[in-house]
Amino acid sequence: MSVRRGIVLAGGLGTRLRAAVGDLPKPLVEVAGQPLVAHQIHRLVEAGVPDVVVAVGFGAQQVQDALGTGERWGARLTYSREDQPLGTGGALALAARTVGADDTVVVVNGDLLSRHDLAAQIAAFEGSGAAGSIHVREVPDARAYGVVSLDDTGTRITGFHEKPVEAGPGLVNAGTYVMRGDVLLGLPSTVPLSLEVDVFPALVSSADVRAHREDAAFLDVGTPEALEQARQAWR
Repeated sequence: MSVRRGIVLAGGLGTRLRAAVGDLPKPLVEVAGQPLVAHQIHRLVEAGVPDVVVAVGFGAQQVQDALGTGERWGARLTYSREDQPLGTGGALALAARTVGADDTVVVVNGDLLSRHDLAAQIAAFEGSGAAGSIHVREVPDARAYGVVSLDDTGTRITGFHEKPVEAGPGLVNAGTYVMRGDVLLGLPSTVPLSLEVDVFPALVSSADVRAHREDAAFLDVGTPEALEQARQAWR
């Protein structure tokens, strides 16, 4: 039977944030009175996805001790621990080992704050018959993001291109994914494996991956400046 499952990618080293938070694992950095990763957990629960695997790496035990079972957010948390850096794709492949082939799997980045309608993205995916869905949005300067190209209908993603050199607007990957379980179970075992570089370009060339377009606020909390912005703007 198909069920909904969530995966939070929260294993990064957080090197760029060290100047602001020291050795504290990035998922535990406080934003609006909560650990950063708790914002993602809360969004998943609100969207009807309480069963969540947290993919941990650096500071894994500290993260597990802090989050526990997830009961305070209405979640049921389990953990997938990478003993060596596997890349975003490798961490996802490891965390997805227990999903069913027909499951709807919602994948969010542990350092991404977003106000887009996650429940709407899940519902659109489940009604589409597609292999996957990627939240996309327009930004005025796409250099910091992966840029996507769409087919003539504006529905299906046909290309995925990492971080352009030239400044300019673009439609970008906004970091929230809904995938059929069999797609994740079929990820290659090579590591390190990058979702953005190794997985998505190949996937969109061979499978039906839809763009879920919504220009809601989002923020990648990867630098001290972005963390300060999050603490000012996110309540």
